Amino acid sequence: MGAPDTYVDAARPLPEVVERARRLGIRHVVAVTWRDLDAPDAGGSEVHLAEVTRRWADAGLDVSVRAAAVPDGPRSVTRNGVEVHRRGGRVGVFPGAALDTLRGRLGPADGVVDVFHGMPFLVPLWTRRPRVAVAHHCHIGTWRDLAPPGLAQIGHLTERFGVRAVYRRTPIVTLSPSSAAEITEHMGVATDRLRIGPVGVDDNYDVDPGVPRSERPLVVAGGRFMPPKGLDLLPGLLAAVRERVPDLEAVVFGDGPGRAAVAAEVAERGAGGWLRLAGFVDRDEQIDLYRRAWLLAAPSRREGWNMTITEAAACGTPAVVTRIPGHVDAVVDGETGRLADIGALAPTIAEVLSDEGQRRRLAAGAVARARRFRWEHTAAVILDALCDDAERRGR
Repeated sequence: MGAPDTYVDAARPLPEVVERARRLGIRHVVAVTWRDLDAPDAGGSEVHLAEVTRRWADAGLDVSVRAAAVPDGPRSVTRNGVEVHRRGGRVGVFPGAALDTLRGRLGPADGVVDVFHGMPFLVPLWTRRPRVAVAHHCHIGTWRDLAPPGLAQIGHLTERFGVRAVYRRTPIVTLSPSSAAEITEHMGVATDRLRIGPVGVDDNYDVDPGVPRSERPLVVAGGRFMPPKGLDLLPGLLAAVRERVPDLEAVVFGDGPGRAAVAAEVAERGAGGWLRLAGFVDRDEQIDLYRRAWLLAAPSRREGWNMTITEAAACGTPAVVTRIPGHVDAVVDGETGRLADIGALAPTIAEVLSDEGQRRRLAAGAVARARRFRWEHTAAVILDALCDDAERRGR
């Protein structure tokens, strides 16, 4: 492929890293995170953590996760061998997670994983135990879309100035080289503190020759209906594509606070007959959509990687996406999909839909590259970084 993906080739096998962790006294890992996978607004970050912790548990580590409460859900659940504890609100989870970890309510906590959702848990301020941070991407420039005034300013200042001070000796894992460069530029994190651990692709996402492509040009997109994902741009973009591809159909899956506004625009444009908002879909439905689609579209404004790109690629569907950090690593332009500035996204989608030869070539490249990304690798990178911190502390 055109992109060497050396950060994948250099990763150590997970069993080797687990053995290293045990030698360093890390047998129980606690991850502190904002949302659990069962939360109604869970997204890619929650899937990422669930897949990583599952691999650690499968490899023989004891793993606990501390998250905010899930409405009408139990306080604790066991998922794939991982103990998940859910208490407090979206603000109270931060001090609550610290207290529960320090008081041993989550287990021995030989190592702590601090998952950033823009706002970090500031783990280095409250424990000297080995730790690693996971930052999917930089939120600079989008805080006003994500939080009310006051909280948005706190988030911006924490990300802009606080992370570099608090995490100056803590390894930080992010999803792509371009996200790492952005974190260094905007958050001031030294490059030697950063590790690259791209998302994996579950084996369920694959090509099935028995599932035919849609008879009509079908574009699929999905994710949380939040400003960084750019799903609000799709009605206008796809309407422009349909001027050149009159039989275009589209399905957008996912939910979130911005979905109602997108639904209203779809209705206003009279696009409901060809653009369907599918809401939440389970994994089987998602895989079926990927396999039948001609293209995946991703108009995101901010990403660390974008799991839908690699999932669709594994199912034989190339992507046309915005040229932003994260996407520029998830897509090899001209080999596994196409990158375009936002103003060129619609004509690029129309071009690829109209060129069967290009689609076939991109699909073959997408499948070949997607096979390289596995959750075992992601889990190994994060755990290895935790071991690096433990070793630095003389464990």
